[in-house]
Amino acid sequence: MPPPDNTLPPEAWLELPDGRTFWLRGPCAIGRQPDNDLVLDLPALSRRHALLTPEGDGYTLSDLHSRNGTFVNRAAITRPVTLRDRDEIRLGDALVRFRCTRRLVNGAGPADFAATQRLDDVRERPCWLLLVDVVGFTTLNERLGSEAAVRQMQAWITAIRPLIEGHDGHINGYLGDAIFAYWLADTTAPSALLASLRAIERWRPASPLAFRVVAHHGKVLFTHSDRGEELTGQDVNFAFRSEKLAKIFGVPAMLSETAMRTLGLEGCCASCGQAPLDGISGTFSFFTLPNDLTADASA
Repeated sequence: MPPPDNTLPPEAWLELPDGRTFWLRGPCAIGRQPDNDLVLDLPALSRRHALLTPEGDGYTLSDLHSRNGTFVNRAAITRPVTLRDRDEIRLGDALVRFRCTRRLVNGAGPADFAATQRLDDVRERPCWLLLVDVVGFTTLNERLGSEAAVRQMQAWITAIRPLIEGHDGHINGYLGDAIFAYWLADTTAPSALLASLRAIERWRPASPLAFRVVAHHGKVLFTHSDRGEELTGQDVNFAFRSEKLAKIFGVPAMLSETAMRTLGLEGCCASCGQAPLDGISGTFSFFTLPNDLTADASA
């Protein structure tokens, strides 16, 4: 994956209980009163319940002396708290999730293991990994201007998120112009990822932005740090470096050989070709999605 475009503004939003996406564009007061920026007409909320304030590249959350309290990841807050991507916020009895874009450095992957190896809470689990990367967003930004380009990016995220999470996928991070998601292979059936891929391909013609999809299967190290849950390991790097090959092969969606086999698609996928990956020894085979999975995309 190419280095991120640091000229893009950081984006943050709230995922609301009813499935809506509320985009944050500055200070955001939350409560029952109509003059709040985000109005949630729920009995357990105070008239002015909490305040989100932009600070640096992120947001802080403050409780406004609400009746039923404000909680971040189940802990009551009594002073401003800096939010991290995927933090769960409970306002009275309403649960919302804070999301924000996270940027990569030199395309190395969503986390540097050196920064988290000090933690003793490290688990290795088999996963399917999915990278969905917008094509040509920097060019779009230059052609339309940043405000219009960001609006299209927001529409893209809003539409594709339920296609992943609605099929048991977990979005680990929003990486500037890409989404990185995973499915736990030891607890999730292959049909869940296949259903997500099918839904994404059906939606592709209506997408406001062109994008590439790469899926891989492997062992992933899960660590927890002050940045939240991080996924690391060679198979994570494999997934990110495969995206460059999808561009070279000229395919909109691509499976690694291990993804193809663990999804039970042997004999159903055409070969994209073989190629090495930077920093990973060996030559690897890659495949297109099967025709019967993508047929509905053009129907």
